[in-house]
Amino acid sequence: MAVKSYIKKANAVVPSKAQLDFMDTEFIAFIHYGMNTFTNNEWGSGREPEKYFKPADFSAKQWVKGIKSAGMKGLVLTCKFSDGFCLWPSAYTEHSVKNSPWRDGEGDMVKELSEECRKEGIKFGIYISPYDMFEPTFGTEKYNDFFVAQLTELCTNYGDIFCVWFERDESGKQKYDWDRYYKTIRELQPDAMICNCGPDIRWCGNHSGIGRASEWSVVPKELINDAPAALLVQPDLGSRKKIKKAKELVWYPAIMDMKMRPGWFFHDHETPNLKVLSTAVMSYFKSVGNNGTFILNVSPSHSGRIDKRDLEQLITLGAQLELEFKQNFTEGAEFKANACSDELHSEKFINSGKSYFKSSPNSRKTVITVDMKEVHSIDKIVLAENIATGQQIEKFSLYYYYNKRWHKIFKGTTIGRKKICLVHPMEARRIKLVIEKTREFATISEFKVY
Repeated sequence: MAVKSYIKKANAVVPSKAQLDFMDTEFIAFIHYGMNTFTNNEWGSGREPEKYFKPADFSAKQWVKGIKSAGMKGLVLTCKFSDGFCLWPSAYTEHSVKNSPWRDGEGDMVKELSEECRKEGIKFGIYISPYDMFEPTFGTEKYNDFFVAQLTELCTNYGDIFCVWFERDESGKQKYDWDRYYKTIRELQPDAMICNCGPDIRWCGNHSGIGRASEWSVVPKELINDAPAALLVQPDLGSRKKIKKAKELVWYPAIMDMKMRPGWFFHDHETPNLKVLSTAVMSYFKSVGNNGTFILNVSPSHSGRIDKRDLEQLITLGAQLELEFKQNFTEGAEFKANACSDELHSEKFINSGKSYFKSSPNSRKTVITVDMKEVHSIDKIVLAENIATGQQIEKFSLYYYYNKRWHKIFKGTTIGRKKICLVHPMEARRIKLVIEKTREFATISEFKVY
């Protein structure tokens, strides 16, 4: 059967190296810290005096150690929130740490944190709000010059940046020169992924840390840049129906966010409402394990440190995730497939990190079985496509062999970079993956059982 032209077009869309690197980061900390931390607000007004900002015991080391203990590999800091207050001594505004009591006006929180991240092997990213309640030029064309100047400071003075997060603003008060902003980043930080309002990584559409049932990275181009949030919250972004009439398709993977506390910033009265461990773990499964990236918001307190209760949650989360994936039972296991494209892409390369399995172009249904050689207690199966060649799998099922026959234990649609399939705890030795529908062919780089 001839492959439809729009499917061929979708199969030709692949991620850039920078997008692959970003997705490999998997789990990131979002740190909201600023004037709102000290005024006990969420949004502020832009009129707060600089003297309010005075963390008595700020420790970049404690922040980085804390997020690292949770297993996070990246950190994004709110360098400037919508109130306009800057956590670095910007030359273009007086509303910054340089006029605060902190470090006697000599401090630079962005510098301290970026250097600590680099020291500890954590990727550093910046959040800079285009919306600015303080800046007098906001709402005029001159504001674009101001914003690019601040963006240039951040992209020039703080080493490698892996992510630039732009907050959405649908108020209509300012005509943002997005093309100019993107060009500035591409010139100064070519490997930085532009998230949320940008062409590289999209917000998944909710704050629950959970992606769609079918999370596609190949979507219509109309979703990128400053697309209305209403487009991004649709339950279906990349099905055949959605891409069939699209003029152009792009690789635009999802990032899923969640807050540890009810608010983005620290409020002491919210401490009893910290997310429970099970919620955070499940969000990890439904984000990282659903073809996405998980960004978990951490809110350090006005003391300048992550509160001990939040820190305990981070440490416990990291320990639990390590326990969940402690032993992969397919190490040394035997894989068999009904057909492969060639010897360099056979089932023997699954989990090898050297190559991957690719189905035969003539195979209507791909079947891969794994024999773990002995019975194990399992509750998770992790699958991955080789997304460097795109995203093709549309429907699959998993089975386990018991009492002389195969029993279905999971059915799904998309796999993408990683799919964590949660199954009822069971005793199993043999697992079968049946790929029932694809966009021309299927690839599997990982097939692990825990």
